[in-house]
Amino acid sequence: MKINNRLYRIGNYEFKSIGELKKELIEKGEEIIDLSIGDPDLPVHESIVNSLIKNIKMKDYNKYPPYEGVQELKKAVIKYYKKVYNVNLNTEEVVILIGSKEGISKIIPAVCDVGDSMIITDPSYPAYLNNAYLWGVIPEIVPLKRDMDYLPDISSIPKNIINKSKLFMINYPNNPTGALANENFYRELVNMCYNNNIVLCNDNAYGEIIEQGEKNISLLQFDKAKQCIEFGTMSKTYNMTGFRIAYVVGNPKILKELLRVKAIMDSGQYIPIQLAAVEGLKLNREYIDNMRKIYDIRRKTAKELLEAYGIEYYDGKGTFYIWCQTPKKYSTYEFCRELIYKCNLIVTPGYAFGNLGYDYFRIALTGEKEIIEKALKNLKKMK
Repeated sequence: MKINNRLYRIGNYEFKSIGELKKELIEKGEEIIDLSIGDPDLPVHESIVNSLIKNIKMKDYNKYPPYEGVQELKKAVIKYYKKVYNVNLNTEEVVILIGSKEGISKIIPAVCDVGDSMIITDPSYPAYLNNAYLWGVIPEIVPLKRDMDYLPDISSIPKNIINKSKLFMINYPNNPTGALANENFYRELVNMCYNNNIVLCNDNAYGEIIEQGEKNISLLQFDKAKQCIEFGTMSKTYNMTGFRIAYVVGNPKILKELLRVKAIMDSGQYIPIQLAAVEGLKLNREYIDNMRKIYDIRRKTAKELLEAYGIEYYDGKGTFYIWCQTPKKYSTYEFCRELIYKCNLIVTPGYAFGNLGYDYFRIALTGEKEIIEKALKNLKKMK
């Protein structure tokens, strides 16, 4: 049987492997604490749930949805961007997605031909690199370094990479490091991409999950020519990972091409789910503030315990992740394996996010404070 050769460049999806190991240990009767995958444990707001229940009974609820999304949700995204970021959008500058991972995959063939190049950072969310391979696009890797606060050094990107790349994928607030972007960085990067005819995309999945006191920031605030696009999702802020509902905003010509790919491959998301997402975007800032307080408490708890056990970490102010350095006498694989079998704790090895993730691991703050305390206090079992 002949198989797509490009699939051989894509390794096993690390999070799938982690899930299989977790299942195996639980079946053996082990009590496992999983702080690996970014699947929020907080409840879905009552208004979102009630909307979903109500709209399952609406007329034509079972019909095909529009490819670009229902107008109600597009208008809710427009209002949200104006309120939170003071960015003006119109309905042609918004497309609704079946989760942001869908958009991340489909933007690549919308912009790039087979054999074209796109810029991806290392470390980064693995979907960027894997989808580049899947679509036959050449990934040009730009390092993220701690001494640069995990922002790419734009001035050091080789000119030949800039000249041949058609797409630049970034992700701030950053998974896995928790780093935040700043205004000067965005301005410089937008200017570089505009001058070199590169489509710049920001995966803004964690845009609201920042420490209290930090400023909400969007790539589009600095994109005066509207040449860029930005992905957003209901998954993390609104605890709706399983709903698979997200959006992409920005340059309408780029979004039109993404829609052409989408129309070939699938349809739109289930209409009652889209209408439930509208209710999420209507929630007031008190909801956001309360969510941030919860993650701030968890972040503080985890960092104090990591310090107590001598584990170094990057003091990120965004996402619900902590990027930690593997203790020196271990490889990352050895340390993560020891955590599972000695501490009953699952974390994500840093190499899941790229070659520069070796010597690191990621903790997800997706368990209650008491669970995080219990998990990290088990570190005393490590010598």
